[in-house]
Amino acid sequence: MNRSFFTNPTASAILTLLVSLYIAFFCATSFLTYWNFGMSAYDIGIHDQALWKLSTNRGFFNTIRGMNIWGDHCWIIMALIAPFYVIIPRLETLLTLQSIALAAGALPLAAYAYHRIGSRPAAILLAAAFLLSPALQNMNLENAHPEVLALPFLLWMIAAAEVDSWPAYGVALLLALFCKEDIALTTFAIGCYIFIRRNKVAGAMTMLVSIAYFLICMKLILPYWNGSGFFRFRGGYWFSDFWGHKFDIAFYHTVFTRPSVSQYLEKLLLPVVGIAVLDPLLLLAALPGFLVNVLSGNTYLIGIDYHYNYHTLPILFAATASGIARLSGWLRSKERSLSILLALLVFAASVIANYSWSQTSVSAWRVGLTHQWQSLRNSRNWSRFAALAANLPQDPDIPIAASHNLVPALTHRNEIYMFPNPWKINYWGIAGENVAAPGRVMWLMLDTQATNKDATPLIARLFNSGEFQTVAEDGPWLVAKRVLPPISTTAIRPGAISPPANGDWLLTSPPTDKRVRALVFQEKLPLLSLQPFVGQQPLVEIKTDTLEIPETNQELILSDGQALQVKDNSRILFVGKWQARGEDETVFRVHADDGCRVYLDGEMILDYDGPHSMGNEALSKPLRLANTSHVIMVDYFEWGGSAGLRVEWRDSNGQFNLLESRSVLP
Repeated sequence: MNRSFFTNPTASAILTLLVSLYIAFFCATSFLTYWNFGMSAYDIGIHDQALWKLSTNRGFFNTIRGMNIWGDHCWIIMALIAPFYVIIPRLETLLTLQSIALAAGALPLAAYAYHRIGSRPAAILLAAAFLLSPALQNMNLENAHPEVLALPFLLWMIAAAEVDSWPAYGVALLLALFCKEDIALTTFAIGCYIFIRRNKVAGAMTMLVSIAYFLICMKLILPYWNGSGFFRFRGGYWFSDFWGHKFDIAFYHTVFTRPSVSQYLEKLLLPVVGIAVLDPLLLLAALPGFLVNVLSGNTYLIGIDYHYNYHTLPILFAATASGIARLSGWLRSKERSLSILLALLVFAASVIANYSWSQTSVSAWRVGLTHQWQSLRNSRNWSRFAALAANLPQDPDIPIAASHNLVPALTHRNEIYMFPNPWKINYWGIAGENVAAPGRVMWLMLDTQATNKDATPLIARLFNSGEFQTVAEDGPWLVAKRVLPPISTTAIRPGAISPPANGDWLLTSPPTDKRVRALVFQEKLPLLSLQPFVGQQPLVEIKTDTLEIPETNQELILSDGQALQVKDNSRILFVGKWQARGEDETVFRVHADDGCRVYLDGEMILDYDGPHSMGNEALSKPLRLANTSHVIMVDYFEWGGSAGLRVEWRDSNGQFNLLESRSVLP
C-alpha cells in the first residue's frame, strides 16, 4: 500500500486523532448501550456466544441461533477474532474490535485519496467525511456483526492495487472474503475493475478466487454446517421472492421502482454529493452489494439504518476520491485548490447527512453520551442485574433460558436459549429444527416487561405447575430454578401414542417373529418436529426386515418395496428386537429426511429431530450392550419435499451396516 501520505507527521497526526476520536466515542456509546440493556440476543448475543465457544473449544453449535454458526453465514473471520476472546473474554471486546475496524477504513481511504488526488488536506477531509457517514455510524451502533469487518479490507484492496502492492492486495482480498459469503460478489466486481484499469493478471486472479470461494461457501461450507445450503432462497426468507421470480422482468420493474429504493440511493449518494458517479467503473463494484440489499425486499436492508452497507460504502468513498481526482484533472489550471474545495464539499455534505440520518448525530454526541451515562447511573441497571445474575450457577455447562434483552450479558454459556425457546420455537434454526428438550433448561432469567405477550401463558404454566420456582427478583426481572421435571403440555389419552419412552406400549409388544413392525400415521397439520401428540389408530401396520426408506420425492416406500401409503406430514414408528453379544461398543448412525429419534430399551440414544436432508448424518455415543435381546425403536417423521431414512450400526471392524432384523449387534 502507498504509505507516502503517512510520511508527513502533521497529516498522520491529524488522521490518527480523527480515527482515535471515532473509536473512543463509538466504544463508549456501544458500551453504554450494552450496559443499559439496549442490545439483543439477535444479533450480538449470537456472535458473542459463537466467539466464546470458539475460544474455549466448545464447538460450533449456537444455542441462540439454533444452528451451527457457520451454517448461518460463512463468518470464517470469527476464527481469527476468537484469540482476542482468549485474552479478554468479554462482549465489550467484540464491540471494540468492530469500532476499530470501521474507523480503520479511514486509513487506506486517505492513502488512496492522496495517491489519486495528490493533496493531503483533501485526503484528510475525505477520511473525516467517511467517519461522519451516517451509514458507517449506524452500522457501528447496530449490535455487532462480523461481516462489517470486511469494510477496511475492501478499501485496503483498492488502495494496494493503486500502487501495485499485490502481496498486500492478496492479504486484504482473503481477509475480506472470510467475513461473509456475499463479500465474494463485491471482490469479483473489484477484480473486474482491476482487470480493466490496473492489472489484467491480478484482476483475473481476483475474479477466479472470488468465484471459487463463493461456490465453496454456497455448495460446501453452508450445506456441511446446516444440511441445507443457502436457505434464504426459500421458505419465506428474504430472498425467496427474488428466487421465485428471478426470470420475471415484471418483478424487477416492481422492485426497482419502489420509493424505498430511490430513497436508499439518495441517502447513499447525497453525503458524497454524487461525485462517485464520475468514476463509473469503480462505482460499479458497489453494484453487487446494492443489488443484494434491494432484491432482498426487506426494509432492513434497503436503507442506511442497519449494518448492511459494509460492501457498498467503502466502494462509494473510493469512487468519490477517484471522482474528485478526475474532475480536478479535467480543470488542470486549479487542480490542487479545486480538489480541496470538492473534498470540503463532500465533508460538508457528510456533516449535514450526519445531522439528518445518523442515529448518533454530531449534534447529539455529548447529549447522547450524557443521557446514556445518567441512565446507567440513576437506574443502577447493571449493578442490579449483576446482583440478580449472581444467583445463577457459575458452571457454564448448566443450560439456562433468558429474555432476549438479557441474553447478551449471559452468553458465555454452552447452552443459553432465547426464551421462549426451547419450549416454543422462536427464531430458531432454519425451520425450527433441532430444538432442545425443554427439560434440559435448569434455570431461567426473565425480564417480564420485555417478554413477548405470546409467552405469558407459558410463563404462568411453568410457575403455576411448580416446574420452576423463583429464587430472586428485582422489579420486572426474576431468576428461577427448576424444581420439578418437565410437565407435558399435551394430555395423553390411554392407548394414545406418547413420547416413545418409559414403558411405551409399543416397546412392550415388539414383533415376535424376528421382524420389524412399522406403524404409519398421517397428520393433518404440518409436522415439523417429533412433538408429543395425541395419537390415532395407525393408517397401516407393516412387517419389514430393514430400517430403511430409500430417498424419494414421491410416496414413501420401504426398501423391500412395500408402500407406506403416505408422503408429506407423516410419522412412522419402527420397533423390533435385536440380539447383542455384549463384546464391543457400537455406535448407531442415521441419515434422515426429515427427522427421527432412536430409542434403546425405552431410553433415547440419538436425537435427530427437526427437518433435515439425507446428505447429513447423526451418530449416537458409543454403547456397550448387554449380552441379551434389546428393543430398538425409531420414531421418524416426514414434513415435505424429499424423504428418506437409513438406520445403521457400527460393527467391531468399524464398518457401518444397515440395521436389519437378522443383525446381531457386537
